[in-house]
Amino acid sequence: MKKQLLIAAVAATMSIAATADVSITGDSYVSFASRKIGLANIGVNKNHDSQGVRLKVVGSTGDTKITAVIRNGSQTRVNEEPKEIDKNRGLHMDSLYVTTKVGPVNIKAGDYWGTIGLGARFSSRSKPNSFAASTKIGNWKVGMYTGDGSNSLGRDNNTNISTSGKVGPVTIGLVHNPKDFTDITLKGIFRDISVEVERWIDKTEVKNDTTFVRIGGKVNNFKWDVAQIRNDVVYSAFVENNDKFTPLGSMLIGKGARGGTATATVNVGDFTKILGVAVSTKLAGNTVKAIITKNTYGTIDEVTGTELIISRSVGGATFTANIAKLSGVEARNLNAANKGLRLDVKF
Repeated sequence: MKKQLLIAAVAATMSIAATADVSITGDSYVSFASRKIGLANIGVNKNHDSQGVRLKVVGSTGDTKITAVIRNGSQTRVNEEPKEIDKNRGLHMDSLYVTTKVGPVNIKAGDYWGTIGLGARFSSRSKPNSFAASTKIGNWKVGMYTGDGSNSLGRDNNTNISTSGKVGPVTIGLVHNPKDFTDITLKGIFRDISVEVERWIDKTEVKNDTTFVRIGGKVNNFKWDVAQIRNDVVYSAFVENNDKFTPLGSMLIGKGARGGTATATVNVGDFTKILGVAVSTKLAGNTVKAIITKNTYGTIDEVTGTELIISRSVGGATFTANIAKLSGVEARNLNAANKGLRLDVKF
């Protein structure tokens, strides 16, 4: 009898699990770099290692989904005090939010990450205690976002309105914050050449506008991209410094990208100008990319960035090796190279 009850209980549990609409996905990375450049590493050859795991759990019922992202930093029981400082070293809730529909209106509420426009000024930044609503009117999407900024000192604590749609081959996007900024984006493909333009018009006392242009295409087996970013003012000292935007897929610029890029030593906010070209191709099962940039560090220092990035799929994961170098300003210890290895897994 007890055996029959046990079998019935297991069968019932399996039935519930089979009908529940729950998905679990995630990603993980491990990286190591030998670093010789960076303002924090003057006169020091400082190695850097880090790791991270994220689990994304989504529960669905009808049009409503609850998403919870759980993440760890470099801390484990094996390595309770990792060498690299990480303010979120232990296991923590990375984001938690709900999405649903009320008639034709899409709603998203909670704590999550977001990007405005193409990300040249605002890429994957925190949006705490936020509420967003959007709907379609004809071929145009209109929306509203507001956040109380309980975990922010920056631009998240106001209300934005947005719209996006197509005019011929061009996709137009507009995000307007009456207090802080207006962001305008244009995207299109013309004779197999892709063009992206972003203009961030700053309305704060700093008056720091940003312009981003990217043009890309393909010739035979080679993919090419050209990009330029101009900041009126360096904003590296600001709380909202953009550390996750990587122009041209750089592993030298954007220290917070990819969970943390060990070979990156600067952010887009450290420059008033970035002008670069990237060329990539497939070679013997590898993807090989070269990036060269001519930049103005701060307002007067001219520096050159050179990168070689080689990636390869291995057993369902992606293995990446890269070398990144800044040169041109000896006094700032930017005339050296960082070398890194990285393994990324998605599941």
